[in-house]
Amino acid sequence: MTATTEQVALGKQKIVEDLNVLLTDSEEMLRLVAQLPGEGVDALRERLRAHVDTLRAALADAQIAAQRGYRSATLQTERYVRQNPWQALGIAAGAGFVLGLLVAR
Repeated sequence: MTATTEQVALGKQKIVEDLNVLLTDSEEMLRLVAQLPGEGVDALRERLRAHVDTLRAALADAQIAAQRGYRSATLQTERYVRQNPWQALGIAAGAGFVLGLLVAR
């Protein structure tokens, strides 16, 4: 996996985590607002409910996209290793050697 691919994967993961936090906060605000009386608060409740629903949909879409990306990367990696076993072994050995050097420091 290239550095750019890793950054994209981490970026997608960060977006999903941020959406989870935002959804949790929005649901908490909705729970707190539900206890308040008044007409203006009713409009706020409806806006918060719509916001929470939109966040849920966005989070579900982001999770599905991330799962598809991970699945695709896994399949491509497996296909490459099956087609080029010696190259894959050399890459793995080289990566292990470099990581060993970095850890030994």
